[in-house]
Amino acid sequence: MYSASLILFSVATAHAGVVYPVLIESRSGNSRGAVQLSKDYVIDLEESSVLGDSLYFSEARYGNVNHELMDTTDIRNSVYENSEHKASFTITETNAGIEMEGYLNFTHGIKPLRIHGKSGRIPHKIFPLPTPEDSIHYEIPVEERSDESLPPKNDTAEPPSEWRPEMYVMIDSVIHKYFKESKYLQTRYVIRLMNIVNAIFKTVHKPRINLQLVGIFRFETKEDEYFIVEEDNIVSSHESLKAFGQFTKNTTFARPADFYLMLVGRNLGRRKKNATKLTSDVNGVAYPGTVCVKGWNVGMSEEIPPLYYRFTTIAHEIGHLLGSTHDGNGPVRNIKNHPGAVDCKSPDIYVMKRAGHHKPPFTFSNCSEEGMQFVLKLRGEECWKTKSNRDFFIVTKEVAGSRITPEMLCRRINPEQFSSAK
Repeated sequence: MYSASLILFSVATAHAGVVYPVLIESRSGNSRGAVQLSKDYVIDLEESSVLGDSLYFSEARYGNVNHELMDTTDIRNSVYENSEHKASFTITETNAGIEMEGYLNFTHGIKPLRIHGKSGRIPHKIFPLPTPEDSIHYEIPVEERSDESLPPKNDTAEPPSEWRPEMYVMIDSVIHKYFKESKYLQTRYVIRLMNIVNAIFKTVHKPRINLQLVGIFRFETKEDEYFIVEEDNIVSSHESLKAFGQFTKNTTFARPADFYLMLVGRNLGRRKKNATKLTSDVNGVAYPGTVCVKGWNVGMSEEIPPLYYRFTTIAHEIGHLLGSTHDGNGPVRNIKNHPGAVDCKSPDIYVMKRAGHHKPPFTFSNCSEEGMQFVLKLRGEECWKTKSNRDFFIVTKEVAGSRITPEMLCRRINPEQFSSAK
């Protein structure tokens, strides 16, 4: 049963939508415990599934790019998800009780109220997530792409039953300033956001998809994000996406990703035929089927914090990158023998429809799954396997300001060998 009904019941039994979360032991025996919002609404705490073995925080400043290998221990103990309810939230323990912030499912969020409540509990507001206006998404054919960017391929290798595409998520200077230039706030927001996106991809059956966040990249000023083409506070989606691809190709990352996603806190637009100005009618854009194709494995989406406004758009654009075309469309151009999605002509209920509102449950059509499966096999083993950390000495040299000790990194990379070596 979809959990929205439980949320509505919880709100109805609370005072004007106000609840008082408290940490309790899990009724299912979950070692991480649970959070109780009301008498009848309890959510088990699960570790964030998008976090991998390491997470880099990168930033561009005055033309230089710095990478920091983060200690994710605190993040893992404060950012949680729940696969049953499709929830992800941050829990912060204070002297007055816990503060809980995030989303409870695809339709409702939760945030603390800055007022005093019951002894030992902080009042929280449950609110409906906003419904964006009609969305338009574009998949851009990559006609000038050369094969030199393709990863090496082993046609005899069997694709994995679970695919963990590695992603780097970038935030522009507008989003950077919204979060008061705080790495702490930015990191937790991106993880919560990508958890809800990942919940959509977990509905894919073949292959099973579980996104992995390997890095967060922030741009502090508009000068740092020089690849963004902007006119009258509207970002030119096509021009910016192509320049963004070149930026990722020319930048040395401490841990390269399978694809790169740029979130902009401004309107995306396009220049219509014979028009002199940009029209703000684009919410996201990506090159279809380009995962692991260096310089082209990029997508861009609007995002308006703090309300996870475009999580369906983000899922849609990542779907393009992994191989899906719009439902009802033919094969992706430039990808030989791509299956297309002509047979899926009822797009209204699926993530990969071309335009309009997305409504729960958010799922991919069988055509979308076939497209992703095709591209997974096409890109080969070098693309689908999860990369390990690079050589320790290279990493520590590149990660300026990192507080990770050699022992901490060794333990994180291979805990069994670390234990046996002591």
